[in-house]
Amino acid sequence: MKELLSTGASRAWLGVALAGLVVVALVFALALIPRLGAGQRVIDAAEPAFTDARVEGTRAGVLTMSQYVDIVDPLLTRRGGASEQVPRLIGYLRRTLGLSTAQVRKILRREAPHTEALTRALPLDRVAGEIPRLTAYLATIMGMSEEELAAILERDFPRISQSLTALAVTSETWYDVPGVDGLTRLSRDKPVRTVPGVRKYLRDDLVPLIVAQKENFQSLAGSGGIGYIPFLLLVVGLGLLALGVLGIKRARKVAPSELSWSVVVATGVLLLLVVVGAQYFPRLGGAQEMITAFEPVFTEERVRGAANGVDTIHEAIAFGDPLMTPLGGAARETPRLYRFVAQRTGRRPADVRRALRRRAPRTAALLSAIPLTEVAREVPQLLAYLDRALRMSRREVVATLRKRTPDLAQALLTTPDVARAWNAIPGTAQMTRFDGVTSVRTMTGFDAYLREDLVPVLVSQRENFTTFAGGQPTVDKLAPVLMVTALFVMLYGGMMMQLAVRRY
Repeated sequence: MKELLSTGASRAWLGVALAGLVVVALVFALALIPRLGAGQRVIDAAEPAFTDARVEGTRAGVLTMSQYVDIVDPLLTRRGGASEQVPRLIGYLRRTLGLSTAQVRKILRREAPHTEALTRALPLDRVAGEIPRLTAYLATIMGMSEEELAAILERDFPRISQSLTALAVTSETWYDVPGVDGLTRLSRDKPVRTVPGVRKYLRDDLVPLIVAQKENFQSLAGSGGIGYIPFLLLVVGLGLLALGVLGIKRARKVAPSELSWSVVVATGVLLLLVVVGAQYFPRLGGAQEMITAFEPVFTEERVRGAANGVDTIHEAIAFGDPLMTPLGGAARETPRLYRFVAQRTGRRPADVRRALRRRAPRTAALLSAIPLTEVAREVPQLLAYLDRALRMSRREVVATLRKRTPDLAQALLTTPDVARAWNAIPGTAQMTRFDGVTSVRTMTGFDAYLREDLVPVLVSQRENFTTFAGGQPTVDKLAPVLMVTALFVMLYGGMMMQLAVRRY
């Protein structure tokens, strides 16, 4: 060893070898390969979610989904408030107009028949409670078992069957979402237990982060990502180590030429150009900002809670989709259901309808209210009637309804927006599923996007994100490290080119 380092030139090359060895050692000591490899896997999995069209579509879809929750929440249970506010509204109209309750109901049926039927169906969880009694009655009068009836309903009336089945699940889980223990809001750690709470977490916490960090993510994902950086450092480190060892051996016999040191300088210049050209400073700085923002989202409790919460919202959408528009199908199946029961029992459809109203009044009322696009169409008509009858402006009527019956007013006044958007969500015209082909325009399509594309990224990449975010130094420190390495190699090679070559 002493012979190898017997000259100043060989010792100068030792500095190059040591620099390379330090670079290689840092790559392994800082675990850059697993960390940045994990980060690259997160980037690859999440990149489809951060395109301009999908970010805008996600924001629009969650907004419409949130409005849908604003409809269901007041209507679903007594806790929602709308069922108890219906008598309050009728009482207010009765007193103000000087009419009887029956007369007010008659006016409502005349001006807004679907809306009036919907008010009789409330609260909707009572519809779910009527189903066992209704199926038992139908099975009895048609002379079949309940299992046979269920199979027929599922086969021949799939949309009604889907809605009623999903309603039962939705009613049970709306205020006690299963599997969300530990899920809290990002601010103040407020626990999330209900579907409205999950909605707020998605709308006010997760989606704003996606929107705010879109440019940072796109910048990080560009220029080849980050997975190659540790391998670039290894190539540089091993290259410098090889150059240094080779230079030490050659320095014993031949004085180092200017060309030999120019290779070292070129290595530093090349690394510097990569750092500057690939914009490591803004990209990795933005990456650290994104990591800090998303780190709370990727906790185990929040990832699990978001997945389970979205599954519960799926049930609510499965309940509403058959009922919301004519395309949903339940409205078309309803008269066929009455005719089917009539044919099997030898009765008239009108008699069957009356019999169902007696045994399952809320279910019959709900079937009379659909599709809810009719409710949406009737709301302006009903408001126009109230304008005239109460001798108020539209603004005054709406303000009065919001004051006296806030939950019922919320549901009814939100229905037109949701009904219009259900099959054509504004802001999703260019949005597709991760496959790049399947359009995401409808509420059911957006529901599938959330459950099958977006949230699975959180689930599958949680460990990778944790690996990426953990450890030291932070990602934004890598750019200065690379810059210092490049400048050191370049300057050291330049100094040796001028000083060592002349001396030896």
